Amino acid sequence: EQAREAVQRSGNLSRHPQPMSIRGVRQLKGLTLRYCDWGGSSRGARAFIQDNLIEWATKNPAVEIETVIKRNHHPVVIGEYVIGEPKVINVENESVENIMKEFQRLRNSSGRKMTRLKKPVLTRTPSIQGVWNPTIPLQRLEFEVEHQTF
Repeated sequence: EQAREAVQRSGNLSRHPQPMSIRGVRQLKGLTLRYCDWGGSSRGARAFIQDNLIEWATKNPAVEIETVIKRNHHPVVIGEYVIGEPKVINVENESVENIMKEFQRLRNSSGRKMTRLKKPVLTRTPSIQGVWNPTIPLQRLEFEVEHQTF
């Protein structure tokens, strides 16, 4: 799961992942739950709409939510992102809990497609600072500061 733990203002880690944002811009614009009003595979989607959708919408006011009835089709959740690429997830015969997880997963993702790196990432200019090691005794090192005026 792509969700990451977010740091609250107090510095403690939150148990609930925060919505995905890049440079302060939330990536998910809207969610569409498309379902059938009488089909058996949409039973969980109908229960989710009846019991949990309003609560989820009030907790996530930045996300526009739309429900669409499409007869004789299996239910799907469609996430619309700022970058323009939709993510479509089939929720056929899923429970209310699984549909809730899919809503959260779409909210917490950036909308970008996953790309596999075929080779390890190497650099020609490694860090001149070196690798950080928390056991370095910085308190015992002596530093000299010179002030120059131009």
